[in-house]
Amino acid sequence: MNFQRTLVTAALPYANGVLHLGHLAGAYLPADLYVRYLRSRKRDVVFICGSDEHGVAITVTAEKEHSTPQAVVDRYHPMNKSAFEKFGMSFDNYSRTSLPIHHRTSQEFFTHFHRQGVLKEKEELQLYCEKDKMFLADRYVEGTCPNCKYTQARGDQCENCGTWLNQTELVDPKCKLCGTTPVVRKTTHWYFPLGDFQRRLQAFIEERSKRDGWKENVLRYCESWFKDGLQDRAVTRDLNWGVRVPVPGYEGKVIYVWFDAVLGYISSTVEWAEQRGTPDHWRKYWQQKDTKYVAFIG
Repeated sequence: MNFQRTLVTAALPYANGVLHLGHLAGAYLPADLYVRYLRSRKRDVVFICGSDEHGVAITVTAEKEHSTPQAVVDRYHPMNKSAFEKFGMSFDNYSRTSLPIHHRTSQEFFTHFHRQGVLKEKEELQLYCEKDKMFLADRYVEGTCPNCKYTQARGDQCENCGTWLNQTELVDPKCKLCGTTPVVRKTTHWYFPLGDFQRRLQAFIEERSKRDGWKENVLRYCESWFKDGLQDRAVTRDLNWGVRVPVPGYEGKVIYVWFDAVLGYISSTVEWAEQRGTPDHWRKYWQQKDTKYVAFIG
């Protein structure tokens, strides 16, 4: 296909710490070099990034610093943005997922999936800390991975073997805040049925891997997920920090950061278009088939 324009995104760094040279070398320097090359060829290209400011990574940092999530992201976002600027990263827009424009975008996507009947509501068992009086989402709980026996597996996945986990699968789980053993309680969440899209994703990966010459290890990694069968993924969390779930009865719950963060690329592009005075211009880069999309994720 003869692409008319290119959209380039670089992974959104968490605004819970200061970036270092390793970060720059991973996703950002290669992306910037690619964008500069396209610009030198007079290509139509937009380079998008921003701070990932939701999720347990932020709230845990706030707990450690005896601060608030908002104060944490307000501290680290400008520091990281300044670091990128000093190293010459040439983003067209560097946004924040805590901005109203991102909350609106995320809620619009969630509402669309909800109204179309895509999302599934499930009652489930999750770990609850009676001392801190909260459900232990993601990094708030650690235990032993039932798959590889890694002793610091999180409540959503094992960083050692890459296995997605349900909290109740952890062996000897402990609350990260107080170190006590949590109890099991019922809660309700919305799930995205990845398994319903497995055939479509397999066909897409098969076609693109042949067309673009994917590395064998990347292809094998994708195929390993399909072999086990894609599982439903929760897209809400029992947290106070994040994008509020726009469904009646779900007060006190937020959209899971892995759902809202990926939409940060879209909301950042929307913000870029609005700042240019062309609010619909973002659609050319996200909705036109003659746009090439390149994502640098580190």
